[in-house]
Amino acid sequence: MRSRPTAGQASAEYVAALALVAAALALASPAVGAPKVAGIVAHKLRLGICLVAADVCSDDAARAAGLAPCPLRSDTTGWDGSVTVFSAEVGGKWTLTVTRRSDGSVSVVRTAGAHKGASVGVGVTAGAGPIVFDVGASGTARRRIQAARAWEFPDQATADRFLKHSLRNAIDEGRWPAAWHSVEKGDEVAAMVGAAGRAEGYRDRGDLLGFAGSWQDADGARRTRDGVITLYSRSVLDGPEASVPLLPSRGRGRDEWTVEYTFGRDGPRELVFRRARPEAHGDRVVETVARLDLRDAANLDAARPLLSQGLPWPPGTGPRKRAVLDRIASHGVIEHTVFALDDASAGVSGSVRGGVKFGAGGRRIEVHTRLVEAGARTAGSNARERYDCVRRR
Repeated sequence: MRSRPTAGQASAEYVAALALVAAALALASPAVGAPKVAGIVAHKLRLGICLVAADVCSDDAARAAGLAPCPLRSDTTGWDGSVTVFSAEVGGKWTLTVTRRSDGSVSVVRTAGAHKGASVGVGVTAGAGPIVFDVGASGTARRRIQAARAWEFPDQATADRFLKHSLRNAIDEGRWPAAWHSVEKGDEVAAMVGAAGRAEGYRDRGDLLGFAGSWQDADGARRTRDGVITLYSRSVLDGPEASVPLLPSRGRGRDEWTVEYTFGRDGPRELVFRRARPEAHGDRVVETVARLDLRDAANLDAARPLLSQGLPWPPGTGPRKRAVLDRIASHGVIEHTVFALDDASAGVSGSVRGGVKFGAGGRRIEVHTRLVEAGARTAGSNARERYDCVRRR
């Protein structure tokens, strides 16, 4: 366990940090302009505070603590859509996610999915002059299947070359081999209350306002190029959120719980618990990731009763899961990150009633996240700021 420095040590380190700042000023001032000097001073002061507080101040310190690079920014774009005939629904979703990390590396994930489902609904109709309003509620149950491929690049320039022709390059395994592949299946239950308008005497209508929410459960597997396999189980509560056509939806955000078990030819490797929750009315995402290295024999012994149950594990903590979480608190890694979320996704839907009830909807997906805060606890230590990540925001 790593303890905080004593007061005397902190004072000595702080004096050394100030001396470092003074040296930087003396060297930098003649060579560069005042704005650059101000930036250097701010960085050196902040680095000095990091050193005094025994936080994670550099890439080398992060690697020594067993910490992976932080995701600095993630951009997800794509489309999803669905068609409904009577009460049967089919649809698909396609996304591309580009994530830039604190060590300069970039990951690209391309996802494609399809779903089918059935829905039921009730509603009432009211008129206001030549306009007729339909107000109703509906519920939908869906079965989803999704596949994804990912590529890892050492720097932005290499990623840009791939992204310039991403569709073509995605199938060029010789030049651009994927780092991993995954497949998952899941079930979803969604509910919606909404209002739609149409002109009197016409059957075509358009959505005006909607409130929706959903719950998902999914199980999947991911395999890397060198044969390492991760089994995972995920649960998601999305919404409720309000939406109007062609404008971004607004709501409480998305809660997500994920557990991952990774193993290779050499045996168990890692157990991970992830929790992402919304904050600030969905404008921020707070993510907590708890990791246990199963290559350590004592860690594996602590996790074995839980692993023997097999995925998916039941909800809640329970004594077996609680024992693993306690082991992570004392011998594992707990990472805490906060992201600013900008969800500019927008969609439109409509329906036609005649001899056959027909409906269709589509949505342009555009979601951006940006790192705001990052911290970690390792092997039972106090919480430490990830300045190695935050300084590159």
